[in-house]
Amino acid sequence: MKLKKLKHIFLASCVTAPFIGLSAIVNNSSNDEISSKLNEFDLIPLAKELNRQPKNKKVKMYMHNDVPYIGIKEFLDAVSKIVKNENIEYSFDVKKVVLTYKTDKEGKNSLKIVIDYDKQKITVSDYSFFISILRNHERGEEKLDIEFLKSENKNLTKEFEYDLRKYDIFILKDKSDLYLPQILLNQIFLNESNIQTYFNGEVLNLFRFVESLSGSGYFYLRQSIKNNETSIPSGLKEFQAKYFSFLLDHYYGIKFNEDETMNESYKGFIETYKNRITHTNSDIHYLTTREIIRDLDDSHTAYILDGYYSKNNEVLKHPIKSNKRITDRFNLGEKLGKLYFKSNIEYQNVFTPDGKTSVISFKAFEENSAVSIEKSLNEAKEKGIKNIIFNVTHNGGGYIGAAYEIMGFLSDKPFNVWTHNPLTGENKIETIKSKKTKYDFNYFVLTAPFSFSAGNIFPQLVRDNNLGKIIGYDTFGGSSAIGYYILPTGDIIQLSSNTVFTDKNFKTTEFGISPDYPFKENIETGAKNLYDLDYLQKFVNDINKESKKEPNKPINKPDTEPLPKPAEPSVPISRPHNNPEFNSDNGNIMIIIPDSGFTPNNIEKSQGKGRKAGIIAGISVGIASGVAALSSMSYFLVKKFRK
Repeated sequence: MKLKKLKHIFLASCVTAPFIGLSAIVNNSSNDEISSKLNEFDLIPLAKELNRQPKNKKVKMYMHNDVPYIGIKEFLDAVSKIVKNENIEYSFDVKKVVLTYKTDKEGKNSLKIVIDYDKQKITVSDYSFFISILRNHERGEEKLDIEFLKSENKNLTKEFEYDLRKYDIFILKDKSDLYLPQILLNQIFLNESNIQTYFNGEVLNLFRFVESLSGSGYFYLRQSIKNNETSIPSGLKEFQAKYFSFLLDHYYGIKFNEDETMNESYKGFIETYKNRITHTNSDIHYLTTREIIRDLDDSHTAYILDGYYSKNNEVLKHPIKSNKRITDRFNLGEKLGKLYFKSNIEYQNVFTPDGKTSVISFKAFEENSAVSIEKSLNEAKEKGIKNIIFNVTHNGGGYIGAAYEIMGFLSDKPFNVWTHNPLTGENKIETIKSKKTKYDFNYFVLTAPFSFSAGNIFPQLVRDNNLGKIIGYDTFGGSSAIGYYILPTGDIIQLSSNTVFTDKNFKTTEFGISPDYPFKENIETGAKNLYDLDYLQKFVNDINKESKKEPNKPINKPDTEPLPKPAEPSVPISRPHNNPEFNSDNGNIMIIIPDSGFTPNNIEKSQGKGRKAGIIAGISVGIASGVAALSSMSYFLVKKFRK
């Protein structure tokens, strides 16, 4: 969806005061209708770090067409343990709320949000507002052997807006405040927070994803008088359809189709499911929600947790089959697994017959990947090896920080990372330096149509920083961090988020990248060559000979194809998009490696030094728990969840 960028934000208010202890002066023409219909609900601090605070606190909400609405002041007060309310200035003039966050003591620099009742719009001066207001915000890679040197936003315009009229989602008002759906305020204000709000029909919980989606945490999150009800209110179903469109348009990072056409809005996509989402049979509503996730056809996207309404076991058992693109990737993965180096151990050197090249294979970017790889690089150096091939043909992703660390072996200079945020239009270049020791080899990255997520991002970083050559076949793709999102009925889903890693021209690599030097045969007949040491030896030696003939030619930009393009395989290979420019700040990001033996009890994975990350993904739903079961072959790029 294209969001209108505003050159200026016009702010007007009758009253300005700090949020704490605010008493707004209002127009007498406002009505008392909402205030008279507010109901009190318990506010429960489930997140451990809140230390059970606040205690015995209530929150007032208004049920509008079966949807819980909450005042802006009330919401900010409810999440005061998460956001720095003392630094937020609130003003209200009956039809408009202005929130100002001062970023310095003098108040010269400030970030603003305007909620306009007449226009039914929310205008944001700068996305950094949502990061600045958080009490506890840190990046997932901060404790690794890397330095973040600088970040440059290539866009001059930072303002953007949410036009709620497009989705028939309404801002309401009375004489005291403006009111919006609780779930919408949660998504907008706490999208960058690991602690969010969850309304289960009876109480409003303050919860941390990694805690509430592991062990018995989900039970306390959903525990409600609604657990015994099988019929979801019709108004809530209607709102779920509207909210789905809003969520995908503003927080789903994939905005282009595989045929390179831009998806202006997901409203049309959701409209095809509307009759089933709003069906009087709540089981059909539930299954349709899962089908929507499936039909996004995105390996980073998954259904995570059932909502708080009751569902019978037969419905929970109902299979939701993956689409062809996802299925073909897993089938190819099985084929490559059978051809993979028979005696190869992860991270160890496998030498070519001439003793000039070593192949170092790894199926995931793990916490200890850089340490393991360095041992092999030392051995290769001692043996006089000239070329290193990083084999990521069977790599499904991992920690993005591990990929950053590995970059230090290729260069002792800082390198760049390009990202895009489709919501704000921000194109950012971040400069990072790995603290790892450089090893002087000729570097190659071997790819295949199974290479996914970090296995897709890493080779592009190597290419764009001119540190090595990509050989093999097109990758599968996957270029977004993933986030967790709550639906109005309490379901929790996983989506490719607005943190989109791109190439240096800010073009998405979501649907894969092509190698600099592709193999001649198509993948169906040539897959065996990926693990044929004689073939790899000749292929690399031929490239090195050509490079010596043209020493000044960039290694990742041959003027002509040194080897013929592979023929089109019958197994679909995702092609990279030639998308219009775009890119995002990759703060607070990690790539997560799920354990193969996934159960609801091992959703968390130790990150060292007391850190943990959520390991939540998959396609099918666990019958007993309602938590999504994990595919052992999938790895996901996700936001870091702090313990």
